[in-house]
Amino acid sequence: MAYCTMNKLSVLITGIDQRESLCFLELNASGIELGMLLFDLQPFFRKGCRVNVLFKETEVALAKGLMGETSFSNSFPAAVTKIRAGSLLAEITLQCSAGEIVSIITAKAAERLGLQEKDDVTVLIKASQLSLELLHNEHSAKR
Repeated sequence: MAYCTMNKLSVLITGIDQRESLCFLELNASGIELGMLLFDLQPFFRKGCRVNVLFKETEVALAKGLMGETSFSNSFPAAVTKIRAGSLLAEITLQCSAGEIVSIITAKAAERLGLQEKDDVTVLIKASQLSLELLHNEHSAKR
């Protein structure tokens, strides 16, 4: 198993709260509300701009039967579509309203959760683990 790719979702920047060099961005990924922390916001990332949000597969935590609140800024529902379990790690492919994402968790965690294909889970991602990628057409249109 190769574990080195990034998840990528198309998002719209819907809000920016800037305090000195620290910003909290509100993003919308096909109806999923996301939040991210960013230092030194570049001028081409503005409200109304469509960008890609990137995050590592190893930064995607999963919960099954989650009740109550968490400290994660980003939590949304998804369905398990594929499980590839190795001796130490498990690659969990998920489908959410914004598209396909992948989570890499320990095989023990996958076993403890009793994950199976078609299970409904909650995806959890910290705001500090997201990054932005400018779309080429957005950048050229803003020059």
